[in-house]
Amino acid sequence: MTTLPLAVRLNNPGCIDRVKGVRWQGQAETQTHRRLVTYKGPEWGIRAMARVLITYQDKRRARDGSKIDTIREIIERWAPAVENDTGVYIGHVSKLTGIGADETIDVYRYEAMRPLVEAIIAHECAGYRYPEAVINEGLRLAGIKVPLAPLEKSRTIGAGKVASSGA
Repeated sequence: MTTLPLAVRLNNPGCIDRVKGVRWQGQAETQTHRRLVTYKGPEWGIRAMARVLITYQDKRRARDGSKIDTIREIIERWAPAVENDTGVYIGHVSKLTGIGADETIDVYRYEAMRPLVEAIIAHECAGYRYPEAVINEGLRLAGIKVPLAPLEKSRTIGAGKVASSGA
């Protein structure tokens, strides 16, 4: 019998920590883990991931004071070196998305957010993958405009370059 990763069992594929006084949309009434948030379903955990990434881009700053808008800056914030091998994490996410570690991205764009979320999930959850519909619903709940037609295979995780900010 294969046991699913803890983050998958908690519907928290981004391993988002509980913070006293913070209540997430879609958070389960009963919290089953002392450190990590438990969500009602995986789409709510994915929504939370996307909202955190949007907050990073809009309201937080990288170590150099610039906007957080690259994989390197995102992962340095998401998975700080005090508890992660951030360099390995950055490399893994960059490889899975096909986006250079220092390439500027716009997380409001589905073409950037979806592969980024999928790559973070793959890293946090030992390669676990959610169905496309679950990812898309989580992104939709976060306010990301999901296209009617799915991404081409050449633009999904692990299959080449993903569009970054720009037209």
